[in-house]
Amino acid sequence: MRPFLFLYNLFFLCCITTIAHSQFVSATLGINGLTCSMCSYAVQTEIERLSFVEQANLDLNTNIAKVTFKPDQKVSIKELADAVSKAGFSVGYTEADYIFDQLSISNQSTFTYQGEEYQFIKPSQFLLNGRTTLKFLDKKLTSKKTYSFWAPLIKESLKQTNSSSQIIYHVTL
Repeated sequence: MRPFLFLYNLFFLCCITTIAHSQFVSATLGINGLTCSMCSYAVQTEIERLSFVEQANLDLNTNIAKVTFKPDQKVSIKELADAVSKAGFSVGYTEADYIFDQLSISNQSTFTYQGEEYQFIKPSQFLLNGRTTLKFLDKKLTSKKTYSFWAPLIKESLKQTNSSSQIIYHVTL
Protein backbone atom coordinates (compact mmCIF):
# COMPACT_ATOMS: atom_id res chain seq x y z
CA MET A 1 0.00 0.00 0.00
CA ARG A 2 2.82 2.43 0.85
CA PRO A 3 4.54 2.13 -2.56
CA PHE A 4 1.21 2.91 -4.23
CA LEU A 5 0.71 5.95 -1.98
CA PHE A 6 4.25 7.14 -2.72
CA LEU A 7 3.72 6.86 -6.49
CA TYR A 8 0.35 8.62 -6.23
CA ASN A 9 1.93 11.54 -4.29
CA LEU A 10 4.83 11.73 -6.75
CA PHE A 11 2.40 11.88 -9.70
CA PHE A 12 0.32 14.56 -7.93
CA LEU A 13 3.40 16.74 -7.30
CA CYS A 14 4.49 16.45 -10.94
CA CYS A 15 1.05 17.57 -12.12
CA ILE A 16 1.06 20.59 -9.79
CA THR A 17 4.50 21.63 -11.01
CA THR A 18 3.33 21.48 -14.60
CA ILE A 19 0.11 23.39 -13.98
CA ALA A 20 1.66 26.13 -11.83
CA HIS A 21 4.10 27.37 -14.48
CA SER A 22 4.26 31.16 -14.11
CA GLN A 23 4.38 33.10 -17.38
CA PHE A 24 2.76 35.75 -19.55
CA VAL A 25 -0.02 34.31 -21.72
CA SER A 26 -1.52 37.32 -23.52
CA ALA A 27 -1.61 41.09 -23.76
CA THR A 28 -4.01 43.82 -24.79
CA LEU A 29 -2.67 47.08 -26.19
CA GLY A 30 -4.48 50.28 -27.02
CA ILE A 31 -2.91 51.63 -30.20
CA ASN A 32 -3.02 55.38 -30.87
CA GLY A 33 -3.61 56.63 -34.40
CA LEU A 34 -4.94 53.60 -36.28
CA THR A 35 -7.16 54.96 -39.04
CA CYS A 36 -7.16 52.40 -41.84
CA SER A 37 -6.72 48.71 -42.55
CA MET A 38 -3.17 49.28 -43.84
CA CYS A 39 -2.24 50.88 -40.51
CA SER A 40 -3.71 47.94 -38.66
CA TYR A 41 -1.91 45.47 -40.94
CA ALA A 42 1.43 47.25 -40.40
CA VAL A 43 1.11 47.00 -36.61
CA GLN A 44 -0.06 43.38 -36.75
CA THR A 45 2.85 42.42 -39.00
CA GLU A 46 5.43 44.04 -36.70
CA ILE A 47 3.96 42.40 -33.59
CA GLU A 48 3.78 38.96 -35.22
CA ARG A 49 7.47 39.21 -36.18
CA LEU A 50 8.39 38.88 -32.51
CA SER A 51 9.58 35.34 -31.71
CA PHE A 52 7.40 35.02 -28.60
CA VAL A 53 4.12 36.06 -30.29
CA GLU A 54 1.77 33.31 -31.40
CA GLN A 55 -0.95 35.56 -32.82
CA ALA A 56 -1.99 39.22 -32.94
CA ASN A 57 -5.52 40.41 -33.71
CA LEU A 58 -6.20 44.10 -34.25
CA ASP A 59 -9.62 45.71 -34.10
CA LEU A 60 -9.65 48.85 -36.20
CA ASN A 61 -12.94 50.05 -34.67
CA THR A 62 -11.58 50.06 -31.11
CA ASN A 63 -7.84 50.50 -31.87
CA ILE A 64 -7.06 47.49 -29.70
CA ALA A 65 -4.50 44.75 -30.32
CA LYS A 66 -5.03 41.40 -28.61
CA VAL A 67 -1.82 39.39 -28.56
CA THR A 68 -1.39 35.74 -27.61
CA PHE A 69 2.07 34.54 -26.58
CA LYS A 70 3.71 31.21 -27.35
CA PRO A 71 3.93 28.95 -24.30
CA ASP A 72 7.33 28.68 -22.59
CA GLN A 73 8.81 31.65 -24.47
CA LYS A 74 10.43 34.67 -22.87
CA VAL A 75 8.01 37.58 -23.34
CA SER A 76 9.33 41.14 -23.53
CA ILE A 77 6.74 43.85 -23.00
CA LYS A 78 9.32 46.42 -24.14
CA GLU A 79 9.80 44.61 -27.46
CA LEU A 80 6.02 44.49 -27.90
CA ALA A 81 5.74 48.28 -27.45
CA ASP A 82 8.79 48.80 -29.69
CA ALA A 83 7.08 46.82 -32.47
CA VAL A 84 4.11 49.21 -32.33
CA SER A 85 6.50 52.19 -32.50
CA LYS A 86 8.39 50.62 -35.39
CA ALA A 87 5.10 50.45 -37.32
CA GLY A 88 4.71 54.21 -36.75
CA PHE A 89 2.22 54.30 -33.88
CA SER A 90 2.22 54.72 -30.12
CA VAL A 91 0.82 52.65 -27.29
CA GLY A 92 -2.17 54.11 -25.41
CA TYR A 93 -2.18 51.42 -22.74
CA THR A 94 -0.70 48.00 -22.07
CA GLU A 95 -2.25 45.18 -20.09
CA ALA A 96 -0.84 41.66 -19.89
CA ASP A 97 -2.18 38.47 -18.37
CA TYR A 98 0.30 36.63 -16.18
CA ILE A 99 -0.23 33.31 -14.44
CA PHE A 100 0.75 33.61 -10.78
CA ASP A 101 1.23 30.83 -8.26
CA GLN A 102 0.23 32.14 -4.81
CA LEU A 103 2.34 35.32 -4.88
CA SER A 104 1.92 37.59 -1.86
CA ILE A 105 2.42 41.26 -2.74
CA SER A 106 2.31 44.72 -1.21
CA ASN A 107 2.98 48.24 -2.45
CA GLN A 108 6.38 48.38 -4.17
CA SER A 109 6.96 44.63 -3.90
CA THR A 110 8.52 43.02 -6.95
CA PHE A 111 8.71 39.78 -8.85
CA THR A 112 11.22 38.75 -11.50
CA TYR A 113 10.33 37.09 -14.78
CA GLN A 114 13.03 36.05 -17.25
CA GLY A 115 15.56 38.52 -15.80
CA GLU A 116 13.19 41.51 -15.87
CA GLU A 117 11.72 43.00 -12.73
CA TYR A 118 8.10 44.01 -12.19
CA GLN A 119 7.25 46.35 -9.32
CA PHE A 120 3.72 46.78 -8.00
CA ILE A 121 2.43 50.30 -7.41
CA LYS A 122 -0.67 50.54 -5.20
CA PRO A 123 -2.03 47.03 -5.88
CA SER A 124 -5.72 46.40 -5.18
CA GLN A 125 -5.27 42.82 -3.97
CA PHE A 126 -2.47 41.16 -2.06
CA LEU A 127 -2.47 37.48 -2.99
CA LEU A 128 -2.16 36.67 -6.68
CA ASN A 129 -3.07 33.24 -7.92
CA GLY A 130 -3.90 32.12 -11.43
CA ARG A 131 -4.43 34.38 -14.44
CA THR A 132 -4.11 38.03 -13.39
CA THR A 133 -4.14 41.17 -15.55
CA LEU A 134 -1.24 43.56 -14.97
CA LYS A 135 -1.63 47.18 -16.07
CA PHE A 136 1.66 48.75 -17.13
CA LEU A 137 2.38 52.30 -15.96
CA ASP A 138 5.67 53.18 -17.61
CA LYS A 139 6.10 56.03 -20.08
CA LYS A 140 6.05 54.21 -23.43
CA LEU A 141 3.50 51.65 -22.25
CA THR A 142 0.60 53.95 -21.38
CA SER A 143 -0.91 57.32 -22.30
CA LYS A 144 0.73 60.60 -21.26
CA LYS A 145 -2.22 61.38 -18.99
CA THR A 146 -2.03 58.03 -17.20
CA TYR A 147 1.75 58.24 -16.90
CA SER A 148 1.61 61.74 -15.42
CA PHE A 149 -0.84 60.48 -12.79
CA TRP A 150 1.45 57.59 -11.76
CA ALA A 151 4.84 59.31 -12.37
CA PRO A 152 5.36 60.63 -8.79
CA LEU A 153 4.80 57.14 -7.36
CA ILE A 154 7.05 55.55 -9.98
CA LYS A 155 9.85 58.06 -9.27
CA GLU A 156 9.50 57.48 -5.53
CA SER A 157 9.73 53.72 -6.01
CA LEU A 158 12.82 54.08 -8.22
CA LYS A 159 14.61 55.99 -5.44
CA GLN A 160 13.94 53.12 -3.05
CA THR A 161 14.77 50.30 -5.46
CA ASN A 162 18.06 48.47 -5.15
CA SER A 163 17.68 46.34 -8.25
CA SER A 164 20.37 44.82 -10.41
CA SER A 165 17.84 44.30 -13.18
CA GLN A 166 18.31 46.54 -16.22
CA ILE A 167 14.58 46.67 -16.91
CA ILE A 168 12.06 47.48 -14.22
CA TYR A 169 8.41 47.65 -15.19
CA HIS A 170 5.90 49.38 -12.94
CA VAL A 171 2.52 47.68 -12.78
CA THR A 172 -0.77 47.79 -10.95
CA LEU A 173 -3.85 45.59 -10.94
